[in-house]
Amino acid sequence: MKKTSDYRKTGSTLAVVMVTLFTLMVIVAVTVEYTGSVRRGVQRSTALQSAVAVGDSCIDILFNNWRTIYRQTPTQYLNTNAFSAIPTPAPAYFPNLPSTNLVKRGTSYQADNDEYDSNYTISNYKVVAVNAEYQNLASAAATPEPMFGQITQSVNSLDPNSNPGIKTTPMVLNYIASADVKLPALGPNGAVVAKVRRVFSKQQLSPWNWAIFYVDPLEIHPGPNFVVTGWVHTNSDLYTAHNSLTFTDKVTFGGDWFVQFMPGDAQHPNDTIAQPNYPGSPNYPAGLPYNGPLIPARDQAMQPFGLDSTSIFSTSDTNPNNDSYRELIQLPTSGFSDPLASARYWNQASVAIEIDASNNIKIGKPNTDGTITAYSSGNSLYQMFNGAITTNQTIQDNREGASMRLATLDLSKIVSSGAYKSSNFNGVVYFYDKSNTSSTRRGVRLINGANIPSTGLTVASANPVYIQGDFNTGATGTSVPSNQANAYATVGATPSPQSSGYSRAPCSVVADAVTLLSNSWNDSNSSASVGSRVASSTTVNTAIVSGIVPTAQPGGDGSYSGGAENFPRFLEDWSSAYLTYYGSMVELYQSAQSIGEWGKGNVYSPPTREWFFDNNFKTLTPPGTLMIHSYVKGRWTVL
Repeated sequence: MKKTSDYRKTGSTLAVVMVTLFTLMVIVAVTVEYTGSVRRGVQRSTALQSAVAVGDSCIDILFNNWRTIYRQTPTQYLNTNAFSAIPTPAPAYFPNLPSTNLVKRGTSYQADNDEYDSNYTISNYKVVAVNAEYQNLASAAATPEPMFGQITQSVNSLDPNSNPGIKTTPMVLNYIASADVKLPALGPNGAVVAKVRRVFSKQQLSPWNWAIFYVDPLEIHPGPNFVVTGWVHTNSDLYTAHNSLTFTDKVTFGGDWFVQFMPGDAQHPNDTIAQPNYPGSPNYPAGLPYNGPLIPARDQAMQPFGLDSTSIFSTSDTNPNNDSYRELIQLPTSGFSDPLASARYWNQASVAIEIDASNNIKIGKPNTDGTITAYSSGNSLYQMFNGAITTNQTIQDNREGASMRLATLDLSKIVSSGAYKSSNFNGVVYFYDKSNTSSTRRGVRLINGANIPSTGLTVASANPVYIQGDFNTGATGTSVPSNQANAYATVGATPSPQSSGYSRAPCSVVADAVTLLSNSWNDSNSSASVGSRVASSTTVNTAIVSGIVPTAQPGGDGSYSGGAENFPRFLEDWSSAYLTYYGSMVELYQSAQSIGEWGKGNVYSPPTREWFFDNNFKTLTPPGTLMIHSYVKGRWTVL
């Protein structure tokens, strides 16, 4: 009986061992399968990430080519065909990918047409135009449908290849770029596919949407508290060094933001003894698209007129029409190509007023070869300006250290004539003295400008422009609320910059430099000491495009540009007066005639600055064409 019992025990033990071994084998098999599955998943995930990275690289290559093509004809609406020959990436761009069957171009004009080809590593490589809702157009030759912003008054384009009105209408043109990337991976299909898509947008916007827009480095170093309302942008570097500065809206820059003075500026010592507020970050409300100088808010450089300054402008060739953005205010030279023909204010003006060395006045139509066809005495535009011009007036400009001969335009006579309502007047006037030299200094002046033609006015000049007295306010002196002694009695008050019943007209002054003279300015005191040139509170409502004298390079004479706080220049003692300014300040070039450096003695004492961005510009811009073009990458998806 005992033997029978032992056999049973042995059998039971064997069964347990077999079950245990089977269980272990199952666990091992499951583990191996799980490990393999994880490995495949990790490998496929890594491969997919690599495919997305390759797709992103393709999108960047497409973007750079798309932008380069657009910059050659920035005023046109380019269709899909314009980008059909964008070069495909060379194998050297992706050395870890097989060079055979690397890229296949997409040929369909439809963004949602699936042109993925499994025989290629990269396929469906293309940029196509779409409408404002990102939907397909009728064909590859179809003109893209713009997404419009505000519609503004228009000046007929002088560019025969452009679309009428495009340069004065803020808008966005949309395109969709695609790249389908296939990479080998473990799994049933032996590959992963990433279909990368991105929206490219060509944006066209008036510079009058910014409170301050600079092409060159932007320095803002106020003494007293200074509040900047509206957007601020520079295509270069931004320098701020005081906590007395407050931004109330977004601030962007193409380079970097430094909490310091610009290298080369010896006017400002970099120490806290001489500069109690230095160094200090500016103040700004929370929730804006930037978080201060230490967290960059870089933006892509925005191209005035859509022209890429690095490829369009040249001072080394023989063409005098492509030297810099200053071409905007210069006369064209005949016999040469003109890349800024449609943006040049000379070409846009319906009236040109020319003063020569003998103070002769010519009023007429400006021609694209730089000449003027004089209007007859019976012409309504001639009658509007004849009698409103006074020549051979002289003032001392202490910043320039020179005597300036001025030609003065009395705007009140233009308004009273009523002829500006003529359909022949587009609101743009080019006013200049052609006899300016380094030894015979010239300038033009605007007076009695409290009332501006209700349809708007732009005055452009290659000379410096002096604006004297209240401008675009409807009245003068204390009749303007912002000029009254108690105007700013309440902290944060923003008194009206115009008299009751007057609506500010859309207005701009575009010049080599712009100097503001107060209501108390007297020509006879211009050569006296600054203490004898005492300003009274004055209000100016206009956009300004002006040049600057830049801060010296390191190792130079240590001069400071004056910063945005001195963008409009001064020649009086404003220490007991307010300057109220509603407008937009745009810097596109360096001054060529008004080249006196900031910081000299006996020039001015700064005003209390009450400066505001004019929100009216968002709905109605000054006459003339001045657009900022930018090329941006928008919405990104992977299918």
